[in-house]
Amino acid sequence: MKSVPNNPADPFESKRQMSLRLEILRFLALALFIVLGARLYWLQVKNYEVYRDRADNNRYKTIPIPARRGRILDRNGKTLVDSRYVYNIVLERKLGNKEITSDQFPEIHKLLTTNLDIEAKWLNDRFEAAKYAPRHVPIVVKEDASSREVQWVAAHQVDYPELRVERAPQRHYIHGTLAAHALGYVGEVSKEDLNRTDSQYSQEKGFKFGDIVGRAGLERYYNEVLMGRDGWRKVIVNSKGKIEAELDSADPIPGRDLYITMDLELQQEAEKQGDSMPSGRGAIGMMDPNNGEILVFVSRPAFDPNTFSQRSKTPEGREEISDYWRDADKPLYNRMIQGGFVPGSTWKLMTSVASLNEGVITPKDSRIQDGGIQLGSYFMNSMSHAGMPDVVTAIRISADGYYYRLGLKLGEERFAKWVEKFGFGHRTGIDLPNEDPGLQPTASTKQKIYEALSKRKLKEAEAAPTPEAKKRLAYQAEQILRDAKWTDYDMAASAFGQGQNKSTPVQLMRYSGGLANGGKMYTPHFLLKAVAGTDRNDVHQPEIKYEEKNFFTVPMSPEIHDLVKRGMYGAVNEGGTAGGARIEGFEVCGKTGTAQVASNERAGAKNKDHAWFISFAPKEKPEICGVVLVENSGFGGKLSAPRARAIYDIYYRRKNNLPPDTQAQLVKTP
Repeated sequence: MKSVPNNPADPFESKRQMSLRLEILRFLALALFIVLGARLYWLQVKNYEVYRDRADNNRYKTIPIPARRGRILDRNGKTLVDSRYVYNIVLERKLGNKEITSDQFPEIHKLLTTNLDIEAKWLNDRFEAAKYAPRHVPIVVKEDASSREVQWVAAHQVDYPELRVERAPQRHYIHGTLAAHALGYVGEVSKEDLNRTDSQYSQEKGFKFGDIVGRAGLERYYNEVLMGRDGWRKVIVNSKGKIEAELDSADPIPGRDLYITMDLELQQEAEKQGDSMPSGRGAIGMMDPNNGEILVFVSRPAFDPNTFSQRSKTPEGREEISDYWRDADKPLYNRMIQGGFVPGSTWKLMTSVASLNEGVITPKDSRIQDGGIQLGSYFMNSMSHAGMPDVVTAIRISADGYYYRLGLKLGEERFAKWVEKFGFGHRTGIDLPNEDPGLQPTASTKQKIYEALSKRKLKEAEAAPTPEAKKRLAYQAEQILRDAKWTDYDMAASAFGQGQNKSTPVQLMRYSGGLANGGKMYTPHFLLKAVAGTDRNDVHQPEIKYEEKNFFTVPMSPEIHDLVKRGMYGAVNEGGTAGGARIEGFEVCGKTGTAQVASNERAGAKNKDHAWFISFAPKEKPEICGVVLVENSGFGGKLSAPRARAIYDIYYRRKNNLPPDTQAQLVKTP
């Protein structure tokens, strides 16, 4: 039987279907209303603050204003380092509703390198580093922009609102290379520094991508003093990122000024003396022996800190920096605090003080034979043959043979004790980063060095390809350990400043200060004062001055001190080895050193003797002391003493209101 279809004309069926459709629509409308209501409740009630902040972030923007670093001034208030303002071009990664992602960097890279004078490789590196920085931190894409580049950005502000120009401070080293190794330089904080928790400039300590910080020297050591508190502007921007109004602002607060102990006039003369060093390598340091205040600090060769602060992002500047690193003479190497050198005869004074204190010699009985000496299979030559001089004469003429024998009488144990008492082999505590402690020429040091060499040889034996090679290398390792024994030759050589000795010029500067004032060893330092002010964290800081924390005294009776002074005075003023430092009316006391760095058979232009001179003046109540090192050039009396004299001459004449010695200024030191 066939089914009967619904009658489409049935009015009851049509009404029923219409009612069903209306119910469905009513239900859907109600459901939609509930969903929309819930969503509105979620947006406007439950998450009101979140979305309000998001809207505000799109509408309001905070623009940082970099703070100027504090100035660095000499002891007389003469400015050595300041900051000048330049215009930087900045890329905003988040602007209104627009966000610049790393995927867009290639397109922006092409835009910038096409229209601005920006090195492509540098900008690539810049964008790569920015990938790991927070997106709210802007990217400086061009420092010290030219007027043409500033105008280009201004003319294309509508097309590229993410680009803006900001006025920013740039570090300026007024005298170029002067005191570069003391002042140091600045640079942008690195990604590695930010990510390392133990870094001086870690994110945990509040540093961020783009911060300019001290990278070397005083700029680094006193970075917390010199950095200021950045300012800001809070502005309203439209959907395209264009600024419509300023709501609020806070001016940046400059960093605190740092006054250092350096004397610009003396420093300028020392720079001239450094420039005339025959090898182009060396160091000069002068300080007040009564408190450790450093007056002069020179390391050669030098570098220009402005290269790092002003030109590091240009092709020319990057090439300059590469040249610094490639240079075999290492201009970035701070010889004053990092250079470990054999000190030569300057150490004879320490051996004298030690022997007098230990009773090996006495003020009334200090005569010892001079001249060469045979020690085992080695004959040690002496440039002096003075018979049986006393200690004052031995210092005056720098009697090698006298100190060979005096060292043997003193012995290694007592000698090592006095090396320690004078602080050699330890950092002085100077307020500069990366000071080297040097190396003590003692039996313990020799043992450690030879043990390390023996272990290295044993490792070679383990990797040797044949049994015969293993056996040969193992035998050599045993022989090295046998040679580690301290010998009479080691003792004689070390007593007059040779041997396995590495002393830094700053150690010898402090040493000269101790000899000047009877054993009082002050810490060489630069800090005179840092003015009161606000730090980078917006916290007020009081004025700070240097506090001595590493002072110690080397035992030196007035009688022993007098013998040392008489010998050093004679070296300069009574026909000794340092006559080149003599100044009429100013009793300079000094000791030369000619340090052998290679055997006579291997000596050449690159490993000629180092020329040393340590000194103080005047003889009674000394006011200034110092060290001069001229690397690989010859005799200390000929090359270093005259350089010290030039500095002492300016100090003496200025103190006594005397006119400059024009004739002396014409003298060209070798």
